[in-house]
Amino acid sequence: MSKQIRLRLTLARMSTVVAAAVGLAAALASQAQSPQPAGRSASAAAPRFEVVSIKPCKVEDDRGRGGKKGGGAAIRWDPGRLNEECQTVFNLIRDAYLAYPEGKPWRVAALGDDGLNEPGQLACTGCGGGIPPVSNRQFRQPIKGSPAWLGSDRYSIDAKAPGPQSLEMMRGPMMQALLEERFQLKIHREDREVPLYELTLAKDSSKLRPAKEGSCIPADRWEPKGPLPSPDRPMPSGTLGGCGVMSWSASGLDFNGTTIAHLCELLSGWFDRDVIDKTELSGMFDFHFDLPPRVTPMDGESAERARFTATMPALGKFGLRVAPAKGRGQFLVIDHIERPSGN
Repeated sequence: MSKQIRLRLTLARMSTVVAAAVGLAAALASQAQSPQPAGRSASAAAPRFEVVSIKPCKVEDDRGRGGKKGGGAAIRWDPGRLNEECQTVFNLIRDAYLAYPEGKPWRVAALGDDGLNEPGQLACTGCGGGIPPVSNRQFRQPIKGSPAWLGSDRYSIDAKAPGPQSLEMMRGPMMQALLEERFQLKIHREDREVPLYELTLAKDSSKLRPAKEGSCIPADRWEPKGPLPSPDRPMPSGTLGGCGVMSWSASGLDFNGTTIAHLCELLSGWFDRDVIDKTELSGMFDFHFDLPPRVTPMDGESAERARFTATMPALGKFGLRVAPAKGRGQFLVIDHIERPSGN
């Protein structure tokens, strides 16, 4: 029987994440490359769907929560089939090339391991599956070269795989191949110099706390019960959150059992630019931030700047610091796309 997943790609547990649509700025300067086909190697090596049905969908037909606001309806799957209801092509491209570019579970970024690939595994944001391999700002970037219909035309896709496949593989590399074949998509990544922040070690880095056993529930065993903790819904005292999952409580914010790279993704959502890891630290750490539920900007101050200022002392107590820098960021660029061919 199909497993139904309603993906909350607004990063629900990051209730304070900035949703500004600016360019993709997360690539490390050391990883910058010349413009290249986006995801080409992944889609070329991945299996392809053997049967695909694509049907136009009107927004009033969208039964999913928030779908009429642009998020799309339900996404159902089992190990051999993927059904995406009433999605914009922008959503399909964003998921295929940014959320699941290599067909890996999101918890890889959070936990630094190979993740789980079990049939029916929860892989949505806020469901113990980590967060996408790019920041919320990156994920919401406008895509250069997009025709107007990319964000308005909606399609329901029912695709059958030749054999068992993970959700991430079907929504990533296999969807890339589908888009390239049925929508005649040609897309590449373009790198440019962008402002960012670098997270580095201060003089005293001994204040960092390695993850303590029992400080959080491993992501493969944690399932949220009810709404995720947020400034408006703090977690009850004494309750454990999931490893790598942001958990608000009455005493502040806990971010336990997570990597430094994952911390950078959290900070990228708070600040006015993305944060890259320059600490060269490996392993898992526990973080507690003594932050108020709401950070109120002063006159003329942006919300992002207010969070930046409030967070600096908290980072300092861990022996970490953030400094402005520049690096090479990558942007998605569409060279060609057409409305889909008939079934």
